[in-house]
Amino acid sequence: MPSPISEIHEARNAMLNGQAQSALNRLNGMDVSFATLSLVRGECYYVLRQWREAAREFEAALRLSPNSPRAEMLLILSHEMLELSRTMQPAQAIVPAMKQFSISAKNSTEEDAPFKSALPASQSARPVEPVAPDEIGLVSETLAELMIKQGKVDEARKVYIQLARLNPDRYEYFRKRIEKLEVK
Repeated sequence: MPSPISEIHEARNAMLNGQAQSALNRLNGMDVSFATLSLVRGECYYVLRQWREAAREFEAALRLSPNSPRAEMLLILSHEMLELSRTMQPAQAIVPAMKQFSISAKNSTEEDAPFKSALPASQSARPVEPVAPDEIGLVSETLAELMIKQGKVDEARKVYIQLARLNPDRYEYFRKRIEKLEVK
C-alpha cells in the first residue's frame, strides 16, 4: 500500500498533467491531515478556477505549516483571483458584444477603412518572445514582484511576458516593467 505522501505527489503530478479534477477526487478521498495535502488540494482548486476553495485549502496548509512560503504566496494569489472574479462578473455581460465587434471588424470592407486604425493592433504584431504557459504556471504581478525581491529577474521577466499575453490591454505597462528589469 503506497504511503499518503506518495499518493499526494502522484495526485500533484496528475494535476500538472492536466487532470486536476481527477487528482482532486483522489485527494478528497484521503483521511489524513497534512499541510502538503491541503496545499496540493488548493493547487487543484486553483487550476480549476475555484478560488474560494483554493484559498480555504491554502489557509489550512498555513495552519498546519505556518512557515510555508508556497502556501502563503498561493493564498495571496487566490485572494487576488477571487477579487478579480468579483469585479469581472458584471463585465461578463459585455463579452457577447465584444465578440460581435471582433467578428464585424474581421468582416469589414474597404469602405470601413477609416475606422480600421481605431481597432486594436493584433497581439501577434507585437514582438514578444515565446513562453509556453506550462513553463510558468500560475502568474500574477505579485508573483513577479516576489521573484524580483528574490533576485530571480529572468523568471520575473517570463511572468511579465506571460501577463502581457494574457492581458493585451495592459501590454505597454508590462513592456515597461520588462524594460526596467533589463536595466537592472
